Amino acid sequence: MTDTASSPIAVSQIVSPREERIGFLLVFLSALMWSFGGTIARFIDAGDSWTVVFWRSVWAAAFLLCFMVWRDGWRGTLKLFRDMGLPGLAVAFCFATASTCFVVALATPPSPTSS
Repeated sequence: MTDTASSPIAVSQIVSPREERIGFLLVFLSALMWSFGGTIARFIDAGDSWTVVFWRSVWAAAFLLCFMVWRDGWRGTLKLFRDMGLPGLAVAFCFATASTCFVVALATPPSPTSS
């Protein structure tokens, strides 16, 4: 038998009720903003869907980088990128693929159905 008192246990950080409410609000607002993605993408009149993918990616990267620098500073941001490793790269690749497929699918007209 093992002694559970001496085993390492992950201790969660205690969060105040105010911080918890702010967290819920931020998650709600992010879900709300993401839900407008299709509507906004349909209103963009660009030459092709790849232009939309490019500018969407540029602005998303710029916003996320600015937020990370504001939150963690330059050194903290560089450390986060260095420490993300293969799992972080896999998530980035999957997110980029999903975003690209989303925009291209919205721009592709439906195929005619045969009766």
